[in-house]
Amino acid sequence: MFASVLLVAPLLLATTPVAPTRVELVFGGDVIPHGEVKKAAQEHARTAPAEKQGELPRSLNNEGWDHIFGPIADVLRTADVAVVNLETPVTDNPKAVTRQLLFNAPSAMVRALAAAGVKLVSTGNNHARDQHLPGMLETLRHLDATGIHHVGTGASLEAAWEPVVMEVRGVRLGFLSFTRLLNGFSNPKDPAEAHVAYVPYPEHVRNRGVTEDHVVERVRMASARCDVLIVLVHWGTEYMGQPNASEKKLGRALIDAGAGAVIGHHPHVLQPLESYTTADGRKGLIAYSLGNLVANQSRFYAYRPGRSDKQGDTRDSMLLRVSWVRREEGGAVELDEVSVLPVWIENNARTRKRKEARNIQPVLIDREVDAIVERVSLLDARPEPTDRKEKVEAKKERTVLEQRLATQKFRRERILKMLPEGYQVASPELRQRVESAASVAIQSAP
Repeated sequence: MFASVLLVAPLLLATTPVAPTRVELVFGGDVIPHGEVKKAAQEHARTAPAEKQGELPRSLNNEGWDHIFGPIADVLRTADVAVVNLETPVTDNPKAVTRQLLFNAPSAMVRALAAAGVKLVSTGNNHARDQHLPGMLETLRHLDATGIHHVGTGASLEAAWEPVVMEVRGVRLGFLSFTRLLNGFSNPKDPAEAHVAYVPYPEHVRNRGVTEDHVVERVRMASARCDVLIVLVHWGTEYMGQPNASEKKLGRALIDAGAGAVIGHHPHVLQPLESYTTADGRKGLIAYSLGNLVANQSRFYAYRPGRSDKQGDTRDSMLLRVSWVRREEGGAVELDEVSVLPVWIENNARTRKRKEARNIQPVLIDREVDAIVERVSLLDARPEPTDRKEKVEAKKERTVLEQRLATQKFRRERILKMLPEGYQVASPELRQRVESAASVAIQSAP
């Protein structure tokens, strides 16, 4: 009898089902350091006294950039990998030329992105060369120094197209990035110089880049190196709420070639999400544009009931939560849950009082709505003020709160129109995860 138990026990252990392996990614839109965004960071900078005589004060919040990303940092940190589009070079060159459409950001912004939980950025966009080739290379050095991975630009042509492959919970995630616009620039003739992964539109075909057929083949090769490949694409027409036919055709071709998701940027407004299934039944996702995540556009927008309110679209944003799952050991990795967190870019340019600090931040709309409702409830619970001045102030506060609540609800409704049927709104509550130091590993090129 005892021997038979020993024989049966290994069989029972062998048939115990393995729990599915799930990885979760969060994608955000364009991070653009407009002048007023930099000013907002500066006005919220906090420092500690210098530790030694002659040294400069030490920043306590990455020169104020921690404040900019603060309202969404906890969500980014709970993802296995959080990804944004870095729409700027990053240099500490004090003589860097910047203007309305020529960007540069300080290295403190990159450190703040890392502190907020961002693990990978796309650098392949139309502003990649704003500080010329030296600025491109310095950007990559700052990203490397913080441990943020990057795709889309590189020290050579091949480096610009090299995908990042990282292993997360035993799942190999790959990332590839390219842009279709380069603000009139072209890549250098020498492939050994710094390059942008560039697939020009037909009207810019004379600029040095590659063809759509070439990028489809790049995706095919990169997808063979990983379980899931995410392609980050800078494309489309600015301020258009819908993708055009060429974006739809290319996005679907990239999924057919092996991509698990295509995440788009550049239009500065949200465009619809699309669920796309390949001929062999594999499910993919196309997000044509995630809009801005941090920017200073539409700063004087005010919600007016009954109007189209298109002006506010450049402040609509979202964090896109996507998970992939391996249901059994050795099995394929499949697209699982897709959900969004509606985001609004807070900007006090219109309502700021004299001497009040400039403020620009992406905020989670559902949290804002809950906070406003709670504040209104507290006002209702207070005894009616008897002092005339207090009555005026209470009425004014309620008016401001009601206007803000109406704005947030209206913008939320517009954002959710981008979702296909069946997609859901993610809870802003944190998803608790047990992390280990070895949970993410970068794969070297074969």
